[in-house]
Amino acid sequence: MHEVGRRSAYHRIVVLVLSCLLLVMGCGRGGKGAATRMVRVQDAAGREVSVPFQPRRVVTLNKNAAEVMRLLGVADSIVGVSDWIPKNPEYWPELTRAVDVGKFNDPNIEAIAALRPDLVLCYQSSPGPGFEEKMAAAGIPVLRLELYRIGSLPRDVEQLGRIFGRENEARRYLDWLKIRMDDLVRRVAADPARPNVYLEAYADFAACGGSSGMQERAAFAGARNIASGMLGASAPVSPEWVLRHQPFAVIKMSAQNGCYAKNDTGRMPAQRAAMLARPGWDRIPAGQSGRVYLMTTDVTSGPASVVGLAWMVKWLHPATSADLDPNAWHRDFVERFQGRPWRGVYVCPDK
Repeated sequence: MHEVGRRSAYHRIVVLVLSCLLLVMGCGRGGKGAATRMVRVQDAAGREVSVPFQPRRVVTLNKNAAEVMRLLGVADSIVGVSDWIPKNPEYWPELTRAVDVGKFNDPNIEAIAALRPDLVLCYQSSPGPGFEEKMAAAGIPVLRLELYRIGSLPRDVEQLGRIFGRENEARRYLDWLKIRMDDLVRRVAADPARPNVYLEAYADFAACGGSSGMQERAAFAGARNIASGMLGASAPVSPEWVLRHQPFAVIKMSAQNGCYAKNDTGRMPAQRAAMLARPGWDRIPAGQSGRVYLMTTDVTSGPASVVGLAWMVKWLHPATSADLDPNAWHRDFVERFQGRPWRGVYVCPDK
């Protein structure tokens, strides 16, 4: 009888210790533990996934998601970021203490796990397959969002608003976005011209294809992408192919980084001059008129992407958009929704 009693007492002690350990682990994950409330949302592929409601510790590999979190007023929950954000401390002063977990498409898995986040936010296709399984092994949920396609941007912002319990903040931004999108729609509709445009990715003579974000932006801007029939986000093309299509305008993605800290267009003018000097470009409408433009990712993805779209409409529809001021829109976004003073240069030419 005494032996049975001792075993029973021992069992109770073991259960108590394990319960305390689980409680401590739960506190380390934002203090919610097993009682975490979940919310169901759609990921970038349209699949329904469950993620924690109001996560207190977030790792975001998606820099656009960080901007959305800042406009929602929850940037203080970010504990880990991809290496793009530490390279831009002037724009992200509140995240200087967040841990750099590596590249957005190839992060340090151990560094993420060590932060014990409640949620990891990443892009639709980066990191690649297997990332969710690695995070699941550490008990960490993952949510993939686009935030670089303007067509799905309202959905993604609305869902992040639901996740963080900041629906009103999300709605304020989405109302701001709708006013500007409607403005652009009116300007495009008022101009019957549908110009052909050559959209070039970061590499020279890499055309933005039919599945690219730039293809979507060109369609919104009332233009015809001469590479829309090509599969994939980008495809190599020959100089002769571009000359043969005689584009009205050329818009290239520039890899220039740290635009917020710059007071001028940096190396973009030299890059633009080199494009205008390409053999034969003096015989295409874009080259003859100087309609060759460069854009950075700061205005072509995320919640500021309507600014990049405004630049495209202004460039491609001068008859209806001479009074359009994309810089004014960008300034309003940065000051109102990011809480930062306006500065920086993001396109070339920037007038």
